[in-house]
Amino acid sequence: MELILLRHAKAEAYSAALPDDQRELTAKGRKKAKAAAKGLRRLLSAAGRVEIWASPALRSRRTASIVAEQLTDAKVKEYPAIYSGSLEDLISEWAGLPDDTTVIVVGHEPYLSIWARQLADVTVPFKKCAAAGFTLTGPGFAAGTL
Repeated sequence: MELILLRHAKAEAYSAALPDDQRELTAKGRKKAKAAAKGLRRLLSAAGRVEIWASPALRSRRTASIVAEQLTDAKVKEYPAIYSGSLEDLISEWAGLPDDTTVIVVGHEPYLSIWARQLADVTVPFKKCAAAGFTLTGPGFAAGTL
C-alpha cells in the first residue's frame, strides 16, 4: 500500500472569533493546493485505486477537494481521527484495503510529522501543502519506508 501524507494548504489566521476547524483556505493556499494537486496527478497517473482522506477541518476538506478535482476517480472521505491525531484509528481503517491502494491523508501538523516518525522512523518537515510518500508493508500496513 502507498500512503501520501499531505498537509493542508495555507488557511486564514487563527482567531478567537472563528473556530479552528472553520478556517478557510486563503487565495494563496488555493493556488498552492492546485499546484500540488497537479504534481500528485502526474505521480499517481499509473496508480491503481486512490482514496483521499481528509480531516473534518474546513481547510483540510478544501485542500482534499482540490486534489480530488485533479484525480477524477477519487472521492474525499472525512476521518475525525486525522484531526484528533489518532494514527492507530487510521491504521485500523486502511489495514483492510487492497495492496494496490494509494491513500492520500490530508491533515495537520504536528500529527503528520509524528506519524512519519512512527511509520518510517524519519523526520519530515511538513510545511503548508507539503507531501511525503510512504510504501507501507507488514501486518495492517503499520510500518514502511519513505
